[in-house]
Amino acid sequence: MVLFIAILYFVLLSWLATKNFKTAVGLLICALPSYFIRFNIGPLPTSALEITFGSIFLVWLIKYGRNDLVELENFYREQRFLCWAIKAFFIFSILGIFISSHHVQALGIWRAYFLEPILFFILLIGRRRNIGSQDLIWFLSLSTVSISVLAIMQKLTGQFFSPTLRPQDLADLHGRVTSFFTSPNAIGLYIAPIVPLMVYGLKDEKRKKFYWAIIFLALIAIVLSFSEGAWVALAVGALLALCLNRKRKMVVGILVVGLIVAVLVAPLRKNLMFQNQSGHNRLVLWNYTWNYLTKTPKNFIFGAGIKDWFDKVQKPVNDFTKIEPLLFPHNTFLNFWSEIGLFGMILFVLVYVFALKESIKKYYGNKILGGAVLCMLAVFMVHGMVDVPYFKNDLSFLWWTLVAIIFI
Repeated sequence: MVLFIAILYFVLLSWLATKNFKTAVGLLICALPSYFIRFNIGPLPTSALEITFGSIFLVWLIKYGRNDLVELENFYREQRFLCWAIKAFFIFSILGIFISSHHVQALGIWRAYFLEPILFFILLIGRRRNIGSQDLIWFLSLSTVSISVLAIMQKLTGQFFSPTLRPQDLADLHGRVTSFFTSPNAIGLYIAPIVPLMVYGLKDEKRKKFYWAIIFLALIAIVLSFSEGAWVALAVGALLALCLNRKRKMVVGILVVGLIVAVLVAPLRKNLMFQNQSGHNRLVLWNYTWNYLTKTPKNFIFGAGIKDWFDKVQKPVNDFTKIEPLLFPHNTFLNFWSEIGLFGMILFVLVYVFALKESIKKYYGNKILGGAVLCMLAVFMVHGMVDVPYFKNDLSFLWWTLVAIIFI
């Protein structure tokens, strides 16, 4: 039955992509959280997200790939260094499979976190004359609606949580919401980088009311998740937006007041100084990771390998009565370094720098769009200092969609 439903869904989505490719891409972006719908086709594990991507990519390859090759060649000439950085990043991501001691599982994770999202980026660049940045911003904004609505329903009813959460997991949430996910922080990791783009969308008079409603729902969901990393990241994004709009005196005033409040209010001071439990745990995780990476030259260069951070880094030294088992060290640089090695991490940073450079260039040509993508990049990186903004099925697709918006 599962196989029949999967095949039927694949066929219907392929038909839609053939008739209206832009709508199919929008459906894929709106369905990014659907990775949690998992099943097997024979011995192969997959998800609704992968089936969605597979059908759309296959149609693109057959129907548009040859024609879009010209556009991809033009993009390569325009962004030669970016393309080389992405190629090298992709190659080093493959090395993470071989460094891992779980080759088969690492291959599946690599496919979901690196292969498919980068292919989607290539597809979007190839179709950039037909699917513009405005379209992608609209699709991403729509993708937050189901996440936000479910989060609000969870708060109002105390129900509709992921079935994979155990009673003890629900008790440990202490009133926080998770939406489709198993962690409250996942809400902020997905929605927060999109918020600046939603604000940019307000300039679209036809959709202005819809954008206001979506922003309202998104901010409520982030508040209910109690994701402090997302709150701080959005605050930094807002301050950057004020700076870009030449409100520097206001920014200085806010920072001074914020500093005074942080000094006087003990809980806030502890949070900012990593003296609360969550902050302390992150310092411990970072210390574990740094100790592992600097233990041998091999560890320093190649990391632990895809899916091996827990087994090689946390498990041997962790006190599980204090810190739960985790998959990543919760820092963008250490996440990439431990998964795909030093050069993989450096190349990701290089892609980020190219995106930042292009965003600054856009800002001088279009201050509203350029400011929005600059704030988006700031939110992504600030939140990434204390969490995992890439290594999840939906978040890896989200990142490469955000990069595509910058370069379209």
